[in-house]
Amino acid sequence: MERRRFRGLRKGGPPVDAKSLPQLPIPKYNQVPNFKIVLTVLGILGEYRSNNSDMTTLSSSRLLEVHACPHDGSALRFHGGALACAQGHSFAVEQGIPLFFEGARREELPGNMAPAQLSPRVEAIDPFVDHWLVNTHGNLYWRARGRLRRYPIPPWPHRAQGQGKVLVDVGCSWGRWSIAAARVGYRPIGVDVHLDALNAGGRVSRQVGATCDFICASADQLPFRSESVDFIFSYSVLQHLDRQKVLRFFREAGRILKPQGRCLVQLPNTIGPYNLVRRIWRGIRRRIPGPFEMRYWSRRQISEAVAQAGLSRLEIRADGYFSQNPQLTDLDMLSAAGKLVVLTSYAGCKAASFVPFFTRFADSFWVEARKE
Repeated sequence: MERRRFRGLRKGGPPVDAKSLPQLPIPKYNQVPNFKIVLTVLGILGEYRSNNSDMTTLSSSRLLEVHACPHDGSALRFHGGALACAQGHSFAVEQGIPLFFEGARREELPGNMAPAQLSPRVEAIDPFVDHWLVNTHGNLYWRARGRLRRYPIPPWPHRAQGQGKVLVDVGCSWGRWSIAAARVGYRPIGVDVHLDALNAGGRVSRQVGATCDFICASADQLPFRSESVDFIFSYSVLQHLDRQKVLRFFREAGRILKPQGRCLVQLPNTIGPYNLVRRIWRGIRRRIPGPFEMRYWSRRQISEAVAQAGLSRLEIRADGYFSQNPQLTDLDMLSAAGKLVVLTSYAGCKAASFVPFFTRFADSFWVEARKE
């Protein structure tokens, strides 16, 4: 075949062999600065997905369908690389994450413990997950910190499948529950005030092939339109918040849920046997609860909070005994003692499913309610 030739840009220039030109790499769409925002402005993002199986995109057009200004509830639009409402409130977007919370936490390494000694054999694991493992999963995971060989992503805990419904995961951290929800068909939006955790959530979800979005916002001021969300979820987060803030969270849940929408959260039980020991020990030390100290809830307090938020059909089920995060699928990560705790917890939950009275003595509750 005759070799194709063309002349240079200058008139009368010498012929140039196209095959002799340097082959410049074509960047992937996610490597182009502000590409997602550009696509949104052009109005073509919507359902767009990359052909690369390990990448997902910020579904900005769909996010704008459910998001609202947290100050006045008005609609949002992209303007000058930020989100803005008609009343003049503007919210920056960093690395694809809208910032609705002014005091965004920026902390790559946990300040309450030394950095993890990362094993060189686990390069596929995002370092953030390894460093923060004990903070996000609890003391049972000390043995695995710095040595993760897979992500501790639990199975989705609810029987209902997603079918494309919008789910808000409050206090999502690096997104383990958001990813679990995406795997059963939900469109999860992870919410947290920790910006570094949200960035890690974006990286991990893309790595495992899950479509998740993440925003920086507070649990008691959720930037969503009223009656725009199908499912609101929170695990191992509300227990660390001030009680008044949790009451505001429940009111926000009642506001943003669609009719027949579900709220599923985890809360620690006041009279759980392990919780009682912890509370007694705290009293002996005369320790004043810190900002992330455990706050315990009685069944009566839970019932009142749910009713005040306008939610109904309350169900309280056992989530765990002797632990606040007993994940049966993580046994391979735990010490022998940790395995014993989780297996005992699992047996207790099974017993409570047959004898509901045992639920009253669970250390960790599942709390589910609906919006009528």
